[in-house]
Amino acid sequence: MMKKLLPILFLFFSCESLGEQTEYLDYDSYIEEAWSAFELSDYETSINLFNLAINQTNSDDLSDAYSGLGWVYLYKSNNLPGIINDLERETLRENSFNYFKYAEDIYSDPISSSTKNDIRAGLTFLYNYYAEYQMFLYFNDNNININKGDIVTSINESLNESQLLIQNDNFYNFLHDDCIDIDNIRFLRSKMYLNLMNFDNINSDNYFDLLVNELNAINKFSCTDFTEFDNIINLGQAIECIGHISEFFNSCD
Repeated sequence: MMKKLLPILFLFFSCESLGEQTEYLDYDSYIEEAWSAFELSDYETSINLFNLAINQTNSDDLSDAYSGLGWVYLYKSNNLPGIINDLERETLRENSFNYFKYAEDIYSDPISSSTKNDIRAGLTFLYNYYAEYQMFLYFNDNNININKGDIVTSINESLNESQLLIQNDNFYNFLHDDCIDIDNIRFLRSKMYLNLMNFDNINSDNYFDLLVNELNAINKFSCTDFTEFDNIINLGQAIECIGHISEFFNSCD
């Protein structure tokens, strides 16, 4: 009887050893691999790896992973242009917003300064997207009730997040995309102040001064590089400057 069992047992153990083995990485390795996929625009792989970092490790601080998911969904939304993609794009941005806010809320004490800055930069862009979308609806869709106050609120939320970022790191640079840095943030703020001049006329003069301050704080470019005037003294010159600088920021890939 024993002689008959041995070959069967040997076969059983041999087959078991052929099964697929799953080897889980540590938290930091998942984060590193997820960002590598993000930089290659492989967003689905990046999402899977950030989720593995959350679900398959025992890290005490998951803010890096949730911030990463915020960025992935933000970039995915930006790759869906056109009215036909409105619903999916807004869903992705809502997911991005929720991930950024959750990253901000959890483990607020141990959260790293660089991660905190990335969260603020991401929220700066998202609030500005909301404001731009509200402005589009305000001017183009009479069926949706968007008032000036809603637009001003979204712009101010974006300005608040970016101001916190500037106060914490006036030389901010997003490590995973060279197109996003403190100059890009300041240029975005200059356009926000320009929009506020249209929707909050009471403080228009103050917004103009703030707009000029943001343009002058940009390090990569100066208005004098593209124009014949030495200083911005009126709104027309400010708009001309924004137009020239936007060509450089918009061409960044």
